[in-house]
Amino acid sequence: MALESSTYINGLVATNPTSSDNVSDGDNHIRLLKSTVKATFPNVTGEVSGTHTAINSAVTAANEATDANTASKIVKRDGSGNFTAGTITAALTGNVTGNVSGSAGTASTAGRWTTARTISLTGDVSGSASIRGDANASITVTVADDSHNHTIANVDGLQTALNNKVDDSQVLTNVPSGAVFTDTNTTYSVGDGGLTQNNFTNADHTKLNGIEAGATADQTATEIAALAAGCNAGSVDGKSIAVVSSMPGSPNANTIYFVT
Repeated sequence: MALESSTYINGLVATNPTSSDNVSDGDNHIRLLKSTVKATFPNVTGEVSGTHTAINSAVTAANEATDANTASKIVKRDGSGNFTAGTITAALTGNVTGNVSGSAGTASTAGRWTTARTISLTGDVSGSASIRGDANASITVTVADDSHNHTIANVDGLQTALNNKVDDSQVLTNVPSGAVFTDTNTTYSVGDGGLTQNNFTNADHTKLNGIEAGATADQTATEIAALAAGCNAGSVDGKSIAVVSSMPGSPNANTIYFVT
């Protein structure tokens, strides 16, 4: 009887049993087939529904797996557990360690940045603020002196204010402390000598009040004699006054004599 001895199916002989074997030896061949199949597929406990083509394609794809960035190939880690890929699209859960480059979407949740960042202003202004993404930040801005130029038109109302100022054609002078201004229309005339700083005192004011109304400084001798004719005897500053003189010569009734 031709009955081989084998543990796995690769040891089976396709030409056994021979035509000369007894029919009664068939059960030995059946037992051999069962034992080698079970030994070859010890973990197959259910149906294997894939076709031989699908199984063969899976085996080929597995054998061609690589850690390189190769299109349409299964990814296989290298000896350090790494692999190379161009773009990975995934919903990550948990922490990511290491650097992430390229474009990223929006995180669904984030408390704050791991490391704070400083935002600084440069140029004609300066200022900075630290931000970590979990709170608002304000920047106090300082404008550098003489850092930029403005025209009058850039400052609201400046030209109008300048236009309302006193121009050079009007008299400009310092206003003394305590000066009082009233809304009157008074015309002042300045003589040939111009304005001088002659202070008008209270004594001057008293003297002017003592001048008789209508008094003039250009009276003629006849006017003075006519006024003297009506004078009575008396005294001026302790000096006696007489109309008729006792002095030698012809007295003149129209003359006032001062007797000292």
